[in-house]
This record gives sequence, structure tokens and C-alpha cells, in this order.
Amino acid sequence: MANEYIRFAEGESLPYSDLVVVEDRFLFLSGLVSEDLQTGELVCGSVTEETNQVLSNLKTILEQYGSDMKHVVRVDVLLRDFSERDEMNTAYVRHFTEDRLPARLCYGNVGLADNCKIEIAVIATKK
Repeated sequence: MANEYIRFAEGESLPYSDLVVVEDRFLFLSGLVSEDLQTGELVCGSVTEETNQVLSNLKTILEQYGSDMKHVVRVDVLLRDFSERDEMNTAYVRHFTEDRLPARLCYGNVGLADNCKIEIAVIATKK
């Protein structure tokens, strides 16, 4: 079975795929920032607001490709300011059920594109 390499914005010449679907079962999603999926504009605010926006986007994308938040198995979180980790965690856990928390790695003090406060990449399985 062939892998599917997906770019969300047509015509962009970025050096990566936004999503790779492996064997029609595993979803590897590149880093998401706090972009409004309807307008393409960044939603800048507190780390809580940006975390909620990113995870809301993630939920929408996963559902579009046959998955959901319960099927996320791995999360990589990149924070511009690691001192905001506790605030991010408070928002983050609200998007997952306690019995299905994915494995996670959190990096801090990272320079992110467009001065975003958070970027999140995930691996999920289809339902």
C-alpha cells in the first residue's frame, strides 16, 4: 500500500508534507501553529489561547482524515518560552481524555516561525 503525502495549501513550495498517511492507518502530522484554518491568519495571544487554537485545528484535521483526539499516540510540543509549560499543560490536558493521554515530548526556548508561542506535531492512528 502506497503512502499518501498531503499538502494543505496548494501551490506552496515548502520542503515537507503537512501530513503523511502511512499504509492508510498511521497519520504523521507536521507541526501546527495557532492559525485560523478558515482565514489562514495567525491567532496570537497567550500560550493558553494558542494551545487551544492548535489543538482545535488538530481535532479538525484528524477528523477530516479518519481519526480523532482519542487516537493520538505521540505529541511533540515546541514552546517559545519553556516557563509557560505549566500554563500550556493546563490547556493541553483539556483536549484529551485522562485514560488516553498520548506519549509526549516537550521542547522549550525554541525559536518558532512567525513569533508563535507554540507548535505541536503528532502521530495518530485512524479509527
